[in-house]
Amino acid sequence: MTRYGKPHKIRSLFFLGVRSFTILSNWDVKLFYWVNSHFQWPLVEKFMSFISIKQNFIVPGVIAAVLILWAYKMRGLACLLAGGAAVGLTDFISHNFLKEIVARPRPCHTLPDLNHITNCSNSYSFPSNHAGNLFAAATLMSLSFKDLTFLVYTCALLVGYSRVYLAVHYPSDVLGGAIFGTVMGVLGYKLLYKRFCKYLKA
Repeated sequence: MTRYGKPHKIRSLFFLGVRSFTILSNWDVKLFYWVNSHFQWPLVEKFMSFISIKQNFIVPGVIAAVLILWAYKMRGLACLLAGGAAVGLTDFISHNFLKEIVARPRPCHTLPDLNHITNCSNSYSFPSNHAGNLFAAATLMSLSFKDLTFLVYTCALLVGYSRVYLAVHYPSDVLGGAIFGTVMGVLGYKLLYKRFCKYLKA
């Protein structure tokens, strides 16, 4: 019993892990198809396509930065500096390390009968950089300015949803990106924002 007990437990845990992964993977695909096949209205499709393109956020981003500086002064500057660093690191780590380690193909390259395929990148799928970057920014901003919490998280959730709607990510890609981005946002707030506030005397 003692001699064979440990290997038996290891095998049991291994098969449990495989079974759990299979179940979660099946649910991931089912949820993906549900999102990808519902609310198929021209206006919704245009909106999802618009918010999924990073370049469309350049002008709104500049306007938002100006408003943050105007409303929060030095605290706003500290948030923008910390946010830029947090988002930059999130994007770099996710794209160059996490995606390469997991190496998961995008659903638009592997699954049949998809709707709204747009710009299916050749990069790997997990985690979603869009979700990671936006949740990093949303988390840091919500910790810095509580009154912006609803707005920034609504934007992050909508963009995350759009990535599945447009068939370029699985739901778990978005979830993974959101979790990673949230962690990076918290670190950015604790390690950078507070220090910038101190240096800027905000």
